[in-house]
Amino acid sequence: MGKAKREREKQVAPAQLTGTWTHAVRILLFSASIITAYLALATLAKGGQVPGCEPESDCEKVLTSSWAYWLGIPVSLLGLGLYGAFFFTSFSLKIGQQQKAQRALNTMTLISFCIFGAAAWFVGVQALAIGAFCPYCCTAHALASLAALIFLSQTGRISSRLSVRMNFGGGIGVALGLVAVVAAGQIILPKERAAPKIVDLGQTRTNAPISEIKPARTVKPTPAPKPTPQPALTVDSEPSTPAVTTVAPTNPVPTKAGSFHIPKSDLSLDTSRLPLLGPLKAPHRIGCLFDYTCHHCRQLHGYIRSTIDKFDGQLSCLMIPMPLDANCNAVIKRTGRDHVDACKYARICLAVQQVAPTKYDEFDRWLFSNHKTAKPLDTVKQHAAKLVGAGVLDKAIASATVQQQLQQNIRAYELNSKNGGRSSMPQTIIKNRVMFGPPPSAVALESILKQTLGLQ
Repeated sequence: MGKAKREREKQVAPAQLTGTWTHAVRILLFSASIITAYLALATLAKGGQVPGCEPESDCEKVLTSSWAYWLGIPVSLLGLGLYGAFFFTSFSLKIGQQQKAQRALNTMTLISFCIFGAAAWFVGVQALAIGAFCPYCCTAHALASLAALIFLSQTGRISSRLSVRMNFGGGIGVALGLVAVVAAGQIILPKERAAPKIVDLGQTRTNAPISEIKPARTVKPTPAPKPTPQPALTVDSEPSTPAVTTVAPTNPVPTKAGSFHIPKSDLSLDTSRLPLLGPLKAPHRIGCLFDYTCHHCRQLHGYIRSTIDKFDGQLSCLMIPMPLDANCNAVIKRTGRDHVDACKYARICLAVQQVAPTKYDEFDRWLFSNHKTAKPLDTVKQHAAKLVGAGVLDKAIASATVQQQLQQNIRAYELNSKNGGRSSMPQTIIKNRVMFGPPPSAVALESILKQTLGLQ
């Protein structure tokens, strides 16, 4: 009787198929699913701006690239479906339900090979196409791949108990087919770069330059002699002086000559300390917070140059160096590998502007002659020294003026990121709005400026 009872228990006991290894597989899959779901939700809600991924970090580069999508769908959603199917199918491995268990075994085997194929493809894309690795993505791939490996190590015993023969060749073929379909979709129909996020911070003060302003200690509630229909003052025919900002209509205060106002804040930057692209007396002025080591910033720089030329004499751009480098920027917790020495690049730009503002345009055109890659730091410093003199340059780089301006620029970034709810770079200030990230093209930037500034 005892032997017969044990035989019956062998036939009905689910432990013969599942066992403790199943719990490990489910825990790994559940963990991978949580990470993948987090990435999917963040991508859908914020377009790749995932909390925990600093601006221009490796994971930000991966999650905002076209490779993070397949036919417009975040690939994290595809991964979530794959992991979820694997997880729930594992509960059908019961020897008391022979046909259902066989289908579950075949399904889980196919999914296991698909997980391996997907991991190989996306890790390869990060290494070869993007040149950066997302720790979230790689962790999810590693957890799911380990779960698949544990399962495949048990398939021989499970197939024996179910009296079926495994066909690993078919599983490998399905995995290769899946990779081919995903690759074809991403290569042939890549996702277009999303439009930048533009946040209206609701201020009435603008940054249109004017040629002269008479400071006053008090403001009388008398109507202006020559009211204008727009909040921005226009350029008159007097000799030019540094640009200033207009004031808010409520509780007005005297404006400071030569200042560029940061929306929704009390911070104004001294324009004489910052490089200006375009004509000094252009009726419209924008500001761009940039980091020379940031590839998106270099891309936007090219768009700005062409747009200034397009709107002949109507537009200028204040360039505001803002390094994504923890060595001088307390907002950045860890310096990404692409942003090492970003503080030094920024100081060189500010130093050239400080000692030889008339030569900055020449320096800027040389510096950004190739928008795809950054020039070596030593080369940049040597070129700047040729323009302004090595001794003068070194003294300016170490000056309190440059250090203070750099910290003001960082403060502007901190305020924009806090008030705008995003920290991506570059950040372009257009009147009272902040554009986070670059537009997809120069034409797109022109369209944005036409709508916001009324340029023709």
